[in-house]
Amino acid sequence: MRSSKLIIAIMLALACAPFVAAQQQQPAPQYVENTGFKNRIFEVKNRDPEDLLQVIRLLTSGFKGAQASADRNFKTITVRDFPENIAAIEDALKRLDTPEAPHPEVELHIHVLIAGNTELGASEVPAELKDVVGQLRSTLTFKNYYLLTSIIQRAKERPGYNPSIIQGDGVASINLTGEPNPHDFHYVFGANALTLGTNAAGATTVQLGAFNFLLEGNGVHSSIRSDVGVREGEKVVVGTAGLKDKALILVLTAKLLK
Repeated sequence: MRSSKLIIAIMLALACAPFVAAQQQQPAPQYVENTGFKNRIFEVKNRDPEDLLQVIRLLTSGFKGAQASADRNFKTITVRDFPENIAAIEDALKRLDTPEAPHPEVELHIHVLIAGNTELGASEVPAELKDVVGQLRSTLTFKNYYLLTSIIQRAKERPGYNPSIIQGDGVASINLTGEPNPHDFHYVFGANALTLGTNAAGATTVQLGAFNFLLEGNGVHSSIRSDVGVREGEKVVVGTAGLKDKALILVLTAKLLK
C-alpha cells in the first residue's frame, strides 16, 4: 500500500516539474500594457517640437505602450504615459518652451581674385581690397591681380551643424594662358555652420564651419576649403589655390546687420 502511494507521489511530482520549470524560466514582466496610462497633447509655442522631444523623452517611463511624439506641422507634442510622468514633462516644457533670443543677420562679402604674371585684362581690384592686394604682393610672387567676381550672402546664426546654411553658385569668365578667348568657369560655395562669438578683446567674430569654394571649367578646377573665423569689418584671406599658371584667392569680410 505504501509503495502504491509512493509511486503516485513520484508521478505527480514528475507531472508538475515542467510547469514549475516553465514558471522559473519565464521572466517577470517589466512593463504594463494600458493600466494607469493617460494621454496629453502639449501645444508648443516657441521652440521646435522635434528638438524639445529629444529632451523630454528621458522623462517618459519607458514602459511598453508609453509613447511621446512630435508634430512640426501642428506644433504639438503628444504623450501617453503615467500621470506622474506626464506631470514631469509638463513642468519641463514650461521651462524649455520659451522664446529664443533673436539671432542677428550676418552679411558676408566673398571676393574672388585671380593673380598671375601675365596681363590679365579684367576688372580692377575694388578700392576696399587695395590693402589686401598690397599684402599679397609682399607674400606671393604674382605681379597682377584682378577681381573675378564678388558675392554677397546673408544668413542668420544657427548654432550647431546646419548643412548648406551658406550656399550658392554662378559662372565667371577667365582667360587662361595661350588662349585668346575667355572660358566660362562654374563656381560653387557653401558652409555648414554659422555661429557668433567674441574674442579676447571683446570683438564680435563670425565662425563659418567647413567653408568651401570650388571653381572648375575647361578641364581644370581649383578649390579652397577651411573653417573660417573673421571679426566684423575685418578682411580675411581664406586661402589660395593654383589655377594653371595663375592663382585663385578668396577674401572674406563680414558685417552684422542690426
